Amino acid sequence: MGSFRSLDGLRLAGTLTSPPSGEPHRAVVLAHSEGLDRDENGLFPLLADKLAAEGVAALRFDHRGHGESDGTQEERTLTEHLNDLRAAVEHVRAETGARRVSLLGTRFSGGLAAFYAARRPTELDRLVLLTPQLNFKGDYIDQNPNWAGGRLASPLLAEVGYLEHGPGVRHGRAFLNEAFWVRPSFVFGEILPPTLIVHGTKDDRVPVESSRAAARRLKADDVLVEIDGVCEENEDFVAERVVEWITFSE
Repeated sequence: MGSFRSLDGLRLAGTLTSPPSGEPHRAVVLAHSEGLDRDENGLFPLLADKLAAEGVAALRFDHRGHGESDGTQEERTLTEHLNDLRAAVEHVRAETGARRVSLLGTRFSGGLAAFYAARRPTELDRLVLLTPQLNFKGDYIDQNPNWAGGRLASPLLAEVGYLEHGPGVRHGRAFLNEAFWVRPSFVFGEILPPTLIVHGTKDDRVPVESSRAAARRLKADDVLVEIDGVCEENEDFVAERVVEWITFSE
């Protein structure tokens, strides 16, 4: 276990898994779902070990306000999370010397990773999105009972300083305002790194239709893999597809 610093100075706790021998030519940053931590309920350690066996280093880290990292849930913003992805990419590149760095994001971080890849299109080798949330405004504003017609309709935010979004997930005012503008689905056509999307057809939190629509805007050599069920119930299959994608040699 170790840590690195965010651009604004927070300590972000992370775990770097390196191949058993030799310097890796490739590395990948694993970004977890909102409300979880760097282990992503066991998926990320499994992925890191399988990648290391193929000569790929993997950095998984706790988002700010999650796990053992600094920060609080209600103070974080979407742009801070995007800057943390940048810090993680720079850290794994510096620590491993890998020339080719990829990015993987699950659910909330899938949307972040897509937006990051679109805005920094030449930085990443490959991109993986697992059940990605691609409509932050839809998820956090339009479907939130504390909002109506795109405007806050509840005194709760002023009273406690945040709105809850599921167990252990709190959004403050700055995060919610940014959800109007950080729109991953709007920038999908600008993503250049080869992209793999894996999505379960029976996921009731993030419908597979969102990934199908996004995939239509990607390049011809990008791939959408649909799983009968949800990704969390098919970890071995997901891990195999991810390792194949990350280690593919053109």
